[in-house]
Amino acid sequence: MALTGNKGEWSEIYTLFKLLGDGKVHAGDADMNKLELYYPILNIIREESKRYEYKPNTEQNIVVIDEDGNEYARISMDKFVEESTKLLSEIKAAKKSAFEIPEAEKFMGEIGCSKLKAPSTDKADIHIVIHDLRTNMTPLLGFSIKSQLGSASTLLNAGATTNITYKVDGTMLSDEDIDAINAIKSHLERLAALFEKGCSLEYSDTDNPVFRNNLQFLDICMPQFIADCLLVDSKGSDSSIDYCVADVAKKNPFDYKGKNVEEFYAHKMKVLLLSAALGMVPGKEWTGRYDANGGYLVVRKDGEIVCYHFYNQNDVEDYLYKNTRFERASRTRYGFGKLYRGEDGSVYMKLNLQIRFKK
Repeated sequence: MALTGNKGEWSEIYTLFKLLGDGKVHAGDADMNKLELYYPILNIIREESKRYEYKPNTEQNIVVIDEDGNEYARISMDKFVEESTKLLSEIKAAKKSAFEIPEAEKFMGEIGCSKLKAPSTDKADIHIVIHDLRTNMTPLLGFSIKSQLGSASTLLNAGATTNITYKVDGTMLSDEDIDAINAIKSHLERLAALFEKGCSLEYSDTDNPVFRNNLQFLDICMPQFIADCLLVDSKGSDSSIDYCVADVAKKNPFDYKGKNVEEFYAHKMKVLLLSAALGMVPGKEWTGRYDANGGYLVVRKDGEIVCYHFYNQNDVEDYLYKNTRFERASRTRYGFGKLYRGEDGSVYMKLNLQIRFKK
């Protein structure tokens, strides 16, 4: 049966072909520009039903080794360059959400790949032994792959676990007021109608106790901080993470007394983004352990790949901070944006945290 996948899934195979053809990967800056710094690739390990290693040698070949230590194939790096170029063209040209690429699948068979996405229990999509020329270390690292060739991917997925409850303060709302506001289809217009009545939203609670604990694990102020950022997004000016954080920083809700107020709040958000990128999920207790311990590989729209190595933590954080945005959940899911009266007679509304990469 032919392999079928979306652009993001085919991008994982493209990344494998491209890295093995180039034999190295360049570091990237916050704007995804390639830097002079690069990391030679010593080995790529992929596990499907069997484990295969892909090792560049001094003769510009990729030697494929099976799990028993036997040579499975020996293919020139130029062939990988050729196949990655053809695959990139096919991915870009695809019109369907899921599609086949027979020629790429044929080459995959020659190198021991039978699946588009290698099974993984962590956030790493590919495992690479790189040579860090500055430290002279050669660690085996797991990298998460993000592709700009397809739909923008999520960094932190929405769910009932990421609901945040706000209490409606200010003007007392009647049941008729609540029904009238809930009948407004647009979330932004619904919020505007609420605010026009002299109401405000004040953080009440992070609904899921595990997620609340995870946020507090990162920073005791994090639940309130995230709630404040979501309120900025709900005003509709800009959903960019950096914009929302800057707006919160102007109000300085935690009364930071230092000179670098915006950097204080930006740092809090970068801690959350990095944790979500490399291991933390809302519904599982977070221990601070990173799964994708190498960092991020980003496939740019032009097919170039840039690396955000965790050793360069500031670069990873800056990339995430500059290239993510809040996304609003559907009104039909998780009770998002709907006013309701609580058992105490007060009126509440739930907003939902979801973070997506910008396209």
